Amino acid sequence: MDEELGARVLRATWALLAQKSLSELTLNEIASAAGTSRPALYRRWNSVEAIVIDAFLAMVEDEVPTPGIAEPALALQEYIASLARFLQGRVGRVIAELLGRAQNDEALMAAFHQGFLVPRRNHARELIARGQVAGVFRSDLDLDLIIDLYAGPIYFRAFSKHAPLDRDFAEGLARLVTDTLRPPRTAD
Repeated sequence: MDEELGARVLRATWALLAQKSLSELTLNEIASAAGTSRPALYRRWNSVEAIVIDAFLAMVEDEVPTPGIAEPALALQEYIASLARFLQGRVGRVIAELLGRAQNDEALMAAFHQGFLVPRRNHARELIARGQVAGVFRSDLDLDLIIDLYAGPIYFRAFSKHAPLDRDFAEGLARLVTDTLRPPRTAD
């Protein structure tokens, strides 16, 4: 499959996911929307989920911002808020469906982990480490634990829908996390 057709398949898949859930999506619909055939899809992908993960990862490159803010605490706050905004709506629904299916599909989980989670966690580590070097954040932090500290509540709200994943929540969580990372104030 050539690159142009592959890109068309991914765009068509993402567009279809605006109208239906992953469980409703079929290879025939994807092929039809992309102007190709089901056998052509099978030459590159072995399932609808494999196409969806590739479509999701292609879309992520364009839509998940990495803040260019110089001040480490503000950069981390914006990064946390941008993750929450990103997981609202269709993206959160698609990720929830993908992760549900990935529980029994090691290849799908590995693709999600390597394509989505690892780059975001690495970027967050860089933001926190930059704050540590600048003296804005404590130097004794377990970076993976800090990332889990903010990511856990965001993903939980995105997937459980028990409370809104809105701006107030995202900004409050971001402030709470950055305040937790700051060194203790010393008595003058």
